[in-house]
Amino acid sequence: MLDTFEKLILKALQRNGRASTQELSDAVGLSPSPCWRRVKRLEDDGYILRYAAILDRKKLGLNAFAHVQVSLINHSEPSIEAFQTFIEREEQVLECASITGDFDFMLKVAAPDPEALEQFIMHKILRLGVVRTTTTTFILRQTKVSGALPIDV
Repeated sequence: MLDTFEKLILKALQRNGRASTQELSDAVGLSPSPCWRRVKRLEDDGYILRYAAILDRKKLGLNAFAHVQVSLINHSEPSIEAFQTFIEREEQVLECASITGDFDFMLKVAAPDPEALEQFIMHKILRLGVVRTTTTTFILRQTKVSGALPIDV
């Protein structure tokens, strides 16, 4: 179980992953040494998986975002492994989730434009040989983007 200070540290790090130990300790009400030890333990125990920068996709020329639902031809181990290997390798796939319903997976995909997204689906996803069908939903505008998980303190 996490105590209140550890939860506050996690909340603060989700807002600013580059916060110094002093900034964290000020934010959560601990002195720097105990704060640093708690951060180290949260990292060692796997609560903090990694640190990352949040980039502006439009400045990087990634103007097409879409959710792509994927249905596999079958659910054999080789098919699933081929699909998972592809997903891990492709940087355009930002997220992948196994889902219930008519499809097997939901992908979040980024591309420079709709044509590039079409090329990615037609020439990469569908040519894997394990995908039966896809359905694509373009994201017109994102009204909330947050990787922060809710933490009750």
